[in-house]
Amino acid sequence: MKKILAFVFVLCFAASAFAAKVDGVFYTAETPDGWTAQVINQDENSVSSMLKAPDDSMAFVVSVLKADKDLTVKAAAEQFAAIHKAADLKKMEGEGESYEYTAVIDGVKAYAQVFNIDEETIGNITIIGDHESEQAVAIFNSIEFKEPK
Repeated sequence: MKKILAFVFVLCFAASAFAAKVDGVFYTAETPDGWTAQVINQDENSVSSMLKAPDDSMAFVVSVLKADKDLTVKAAAEQFAAIHKAADLKKMEGEGESYEYTAVIDGVKAYAQVFNIDEETIGNITIIGDHESEQAVAIFNSIEFKEPK
């Protein structure tokens, strides 16, 4: 019985840890309380937002770019990887075209994925910090892009 109660307590604690839905203008994400999102760059072809922990221990840069004949998912992934000086860019398995890489940004480990959101839009999510932590994985998986207006 104690094991069942402990398990229920852990589930309740985990659910309360992710109590906030953050609105990042063009996406939403489920985060622990206190996380914030703000647009850090925007032009006619792209927009990027920083989603970050209140203690700056982890951050996500979430971007959308307008795809065209010259800017494919592969080209965007190569550009992001070059900016971050990543040497391990690789195509991911599975549905849709997507790429991933790791890098060190300002002395901190980072992980990024570049992928199609739809035929006209490319997405990029870069995790700065411990990308393998349960928290990072949960936030990453909760990110949902909004339909363009």
